[in-house]
This record gives sequence, C-alpha cells and structure tokens, in this order.
Amino acid sequence: MEIKKNVWLPHLSDEVVSDATGHELCPYLVALEGWRRGLTLKWYTNDANQFHQMKTWFVDKPGKLFSLSSEDRTHYFFRTRGDKVSNEAVEIGADKQNTKNWLSKVGVPVPVGKRFASTVSNEDVFNEALTIGFPLVVKPTDGSFGRGVMTNIQTEEELQYALIYVRSELNYPDIIIEKYIQGEDYRLYVVGDKVIGAMRRIPANVTGDGSSTIAKLIDLKNEQRKQNPRLISCPIKIDHELKGFIEQTGYTIDSVPKKGEQIFVRETSNISLGGDPINATGDLSPEIKTIAIEAVKAIPGLHHCGVDMIFDQKNPTSAVVIELNPTAQIGSLLFPMEGQASDIPAAIIDYYFPETVNVEKTNHYFDFKSVLQPLTSKTAIVVEVASAPLGYVYAKKYTVSGDVHNVTYHQWLRKQALERSLNGYIKIIHDELIEVVVGGTNKEEVDQFQHILNKDPRNYTITNISSETWKKPIRIGFEIQAELKELVAEVKKMNKELEKLEKERIRVEKKYLKLQNNRLWRLTLPIRKLLDILKGIFKPTN
Repeated sequence: MEIKKNVWLPHLSDEVVSDATGHELCPYLVALEGWRRGLTLKWYTNDANQFHQMKTWFVDKPGKLFSLSSEDRTHYFFRTRGDKVSNEAVEIGADKQNTKNWLSKVGVPVPVGKRFASTVSNEDVFNEALTIGFPLVVKPTDGSFGRGVMTNIQTEEELQYALIYVRSELNYPDIIIEKYIQGEDYRLYVVGDKVIGAMRRIPANVTGDGSSTIAKLIDLKNEQRKQNPRLISCPIKIDHELKGFIEQTGYTIDSVPKKGEQIFVRETSNISLGGDPINATGDLSPEIKTIAIEAVKAIPGLHHCGVDMIFDQKNPTSAVVIELNPTAQIGSLLFPMEGQASDIPAAIIDYYFPETVNVEKTNHYFDFKSVLQPLTSKTAIVVEVASAPLGYVYAKKYTVSGDVHNVTYHQWLRKQALERSLNGYIKIIHDELIEVVVGGTNKEEVDQFQHILNKDPRNYTITNISSETWKKPIRIGFEIQAELKELVAEVKKMNKELEKLEKERIRVEKKYLKLQNNRLWRLTLPIRKLLDILKGIFKPTN
C-alpha cells in the first residue's frame, strides 16, 4: 500500500516532525499548534508541581507534559489530554467494563459481555462465557495498544486457549468476555459536540508480489511504514501470535503469496500492532457521529477523546462502542496511509483557546530535541520555548554557486541572517553550490538578503544567484546543514591540523631541550675542569 504524503497537512512535513518519535509525536503536534498561534509554550519534567494532581503515566522521559498560555489563562496537557478532562473521566476510560456501564445507562450501544475478576477461576469463566455464545472476544480489563485482545473465538478449544494465554502467559488475570461483533474497526475523535476525524483500522497485512515470502513481505511493509511519522514506531513484529494466526489461514511465514494477493497476518487491527490507518471521516453517517458524540457526553468531565467503534457501513444500526480513550493517539489520524489528514490538534486548541481560531498561524517550527535537552539532562524542571514570529512569513530559497564551500562564509551568512531576525538554513549541495533559505515577517529583509549573499567579506567569488519563493515550514534559528561526508571531511581536516601542530610541538620541545642541555654543558665547564684537577691531585696510590 503506497503512502501518499501529499494528503498530509502541509505544515507537518517530514522535517517538522522528525524529532518527535513514539509517544512524543502526539504531544508535540498539539503543542506546536498552540505555539504557532502565539500561545506561550512550556515543557515540564515529572517533578513539576503543576502536574501532581493530573493522572499521568510513563512520564520519566520528558516530552509529554506541557502547558499553553494566553494573556489571561494557562492550560496543562498530558500528551493529547488537556486539563478540562477530569481525573474521574480518565479512571472510567481506563476500565473498559466501567465505561460500558456508563454508556449503557444512557442507551449508547455496547457489546454484550461480562467482566471477570482475577479471583474467578478459568473453569467458571469458561462456563459463563458459553452463556454469551460464540463468537467471542477475550480482552484485559485495563489493557492498551491491543495487547491481550483475542477476537473471533469460535470454539470451546479456542476459548480455553485464550483464557490461559491472556490470564497466565500475558498476566492479565482481570478480563472481559464479549460477544464478537461483525464489522470494521474505527477510531473517531470527538471534541465537544463534533466528530473531528475518523479512521478505519485494517489489521496488519501484506500484498504478494509473486516471489517474496510472507516474512520478506513483512520486512518490505515495515520499510514502507518507516516513511510515516506515526507508523515508524509501529512495525509488524513476527511473534508467536502472528505465526499462529497465519497458520490458521493455511500459510506459514515462508509461504509465497500470489501477486496481488492480500494476506492478513493478525486478527486485531490496532495500529500499534501493525494495522493500517485509512481516513474515513467522509464515510460516516449522521447516526454513527451521533453515537460517538453521545458516548463522550455520557462520561462526566470527558470533553474530548478517541472513540473506538465497530460497525458495518451498510448497516449503521449494528454499531457499538468498544471503548473510550481520553489520552488517545492522534498520529494515525494526521498521517493516514490513505485519504486526507484530520487536523485534530487544531480542534483541540480551538476548544481550549477559542479566541485563537482566526489568528494567522506562523509557518515556523522549533527544534524539539534542543528544547527538551535541559529537561533530559535534569538541569531544569521547566523550559519555555522562544515565542513564534506571528504574522505572514515571507521566505525565499536562494541557490548560490561559486566559491561557496567554505565554513567561514557560511558562519558569516548565519550571523547576517540572525542580525536581521531571519530564520532558515544553509545546505551544501556540492563543492560549488549551496542552498540558502531565509524567512521572516519583514519582506524587505528577505528580498535584500540576495545582496548579502553577493557581498565579499574574504574575496569569495560568487558566480550566480537564483531565487524562488519558499512555502515550506522553517525552523526557528539559522542552521548550517552539511552532508555526513562533508562533516567527515571537516573532521579529517581538523585532525590533520592537530597532527601537524603536535609534530611541531614535539620538534620545538626537542630543540628547546637540546638548547638547554648545550647551555648547561657550557655553564658547567669550569666546574668540570676543577673536578678533573682535583682528581689528579688526590689520585689514590697503591
């Protein structure tokens, strides 16, 4: 399946999101959206007092806790969840059975099922499950990312295996058993009383090319997933569960599927387990949207969250809500494998700071790794990101040829750009060609930078300068980029200079020591002569 980057949001290019990986991606996307609107952005460590009352987890590594402030108020966020969402809502969402109870009270459709505590024996669970009727689903009460979910259980033998596997091997003794619902798996994201985006989640799969094994096709699919900012951290992993599922379909990982044949390698469709996210926002019926919105309203203090549903597009009345996630991943909605991206961060910031809806957003972004460095090194508990330059950003790319492969020249250009409050970068194309991008809110400064490029601080020869309008995002600051080979060459050059200096130091030192020895020899000559005379006078006799 081809990844179509052209349907992603233009201000979230590869360069913008490259530093935010794994669980850092979603908080970065929400924080960046607020910052682009002129809100003050701060990042925190887990030692910050501001988050002691908020339910959080896995925050030892910085990059998940932040705040956004306007002139009159501040809101605090853990990943995609803001402080308007109550701790009670988070607790309810973490317990799948409790969530179902709350939804059932207001008539939101949920699967028929029952929760079994860790104290209930497998035999009693098994007998109770039979009263629900096949097909069944077994899943942990408090699991996440699809771990421990066994679906479409058709026989008593499969049920017995699922109970042992989930409760004993995976150590999830507290489980829910539900009626398996036929249909496709969807994640909707609701903010307030609106469905902002939706995706259909397809279980991990590969498509045959007529010559590669399933194992090889999985490797190829994972290489493709690396092109996606969200999916790069969600490869298809070949494990016992995957092998078992493939074997149930009559294949092994060494089988060679026919060209064009789609092979599903997992039953569950979670993105974290290798599933494919397909945008489905435009496919939702009004009935489906209403169910999702009513589900969020049913939980006290839950203002925005991910709503997981199963339904058949041809039969919306069969829809059920599987679970609610108050701290949902949104990366798959922003970077789908097919379809248009849904701007979830914009909707979240609209909800918390409605006065910024019509603010003209900057086309800049910040160096995420550098911002977090003081927190990572534990030299600070909170860091504030430099304010974004608000207003329309004028930017140009200058292609400069000539005697331009010189570090001194590049550093001089960087100094000129920063003195004029321009952001951008220099990129070395080859020995006689560089690319210079500059952007700022002052159009005249951007246009005049061409004259700066032509100046000759140290007799550099510029043979040609061409310019074009630059529409892509620009990182705050001014970076001198270089290919790895350029950096290696520079290091080698410096090492040679160091070797030369070391040889010179040794030569001078030897010369100095020789000089000193010669001088000492001359100074001690009278003493040595006197000693020779004394030796002759007091020469011992036999």
